[in-house]
Amino acid sequence: MTNVDRLRDDLDYVSAAVRSGDTPCGIPALYFLWGSLLAAGFALPDFAPAIAGPYWLIAGIGGGLFSWWLGARTSRRKGINNTALGRRYGLHWIIAGAGFLLCFLPMLSGQVPPATGAANFLLVAGLTYALAGVHLERPLLYCGLLMLAAYGTLVLLAPPYTWTLTGLTVGAALAWSGISALRREPQP
Repeated sequence: MTNVDRLRDDLDYVSAAVRSGDTPCGIPALYFLWGSLLAAGFALPDFAPAIAGPYWLIAGIGGGLFSWWLGARTSRRKGINNTALGRRYGLHWIIAGAGFLLCFLPMLSGQVPPATGAANFLLVAGLTYALAGVHLERPLLYCGLLMLAAYGTLVLLAPPYTWTLTGLTVGAALAWSGISALRREPQP
């Protein structure tokens, strides 16, 4: 290891130690992106159920890849090189993606009707966001808890337009988180 590499590693360590007391508030653009994607996508089962699956396949993968790119770019611009944190984010969301894909299995095999199986996606999303709020960014906890409450409502009561109301509520919560993150960003 050269002196320059060692110095870079030392500076990254010091930078991470100084920032470890900071509560990550997230990237505002990602809150706005996912708030929009969730609001639109959650309304699809109520208004256009046939395109809900393809929408989430494209929006989920595309949004995930864009989120990864934007997160890496934002970290570079802020001078942060915390590969451990990046791996933690990556693993969290990759495992979430695997959970979403596994929700398809009972529906594909015919063991669960699509209307019933679709609720499982909301359960996985609620757990994913709530745990991200515990381990990564606090605002995601509240969005996840809203999704879990909506899951309980959907399963127990099945009111009309539950998906749309859930999407609008979670989208608004993510937008509020994005506005809060904008306010917490240091101004140049």
